[in-house]
Amino acid sequence: MTQRYEGIIFDMDGVLVDSEEFYYQRRKAFLKEYDLTIEQIPIALFIGADMRSLWETILEVNDTIYDEAFLSEKYHQYKEKHPIDYTDLIDPDAKRVLQFFKRKGYKIALASSSKMDVIQEVLKVGQLASYFDVIVSGTQFKQSKPAPEIYEYTAQELGLKPEVCLAIEDSEKGIRSAHDAGASVWALKDKRFGMNQQLADVQLETLSDVCKKLQMTEKVG
Repeated sequence: MTQRYEGIIFDMDGVLVDSEEFYYQRRKAFLKEYDLTIEQIPIALFIGADMRSLWETILEVNDTIYDEAFLSEKYHQYKEKHPIDYTDLIDPDAKRVLQFFKRKGYKIALASSSKMDVIQEVLKVGQLASYFDVIVSGTQFKQSKPAPEIYEYTAQELGLKPEVCLAIEDSEKGIRSAHDAGASVWALKDKRFGMNQQLADVQLETLSDVCKKLQMTEKVG
């Protein structure tokens, strides 16, 4: 029997906005100022992750006098001085895709590892905020993705069980998080970072393909 979804939960970075490369390069540039390197760490580890989950690995591969608290504070200051302009990075189909799901009557949520102020900025730039019934940041939890709590909580906020929700993801961490929560996962194919997306139920080329695939699923059902 074909799965019938009631809620659609979107990841943000790498799905609605092409920001992952910028984030990676900004982290790399910041760390270089303290003679720290991430060259020996697989880039896939950084995609879809917040820095809380990365400091331990970064410090393990670097011989340094700096601790996590110091670096975390300095990185926060660095980000404020090196902001990202999301204007040209929003997926051109993002608004149309969200409009499609809104017209179809789905409950729509955003579950991102990014901080809430970053989420709000992206949604403001893309004029996307009004399409979401629920907006959740990974910083609301002790652990963000790949832990399943963010998806469990988001589904609950939608008034749904994860099993009737469809997650739109790209990163290994995000796919694992949604999968372990019990949601179906459709992933936008990774062509840059070497991520393992095998846990995704479906892999799609573009964001707009989500609509096409769902229409096909509805017809079969």
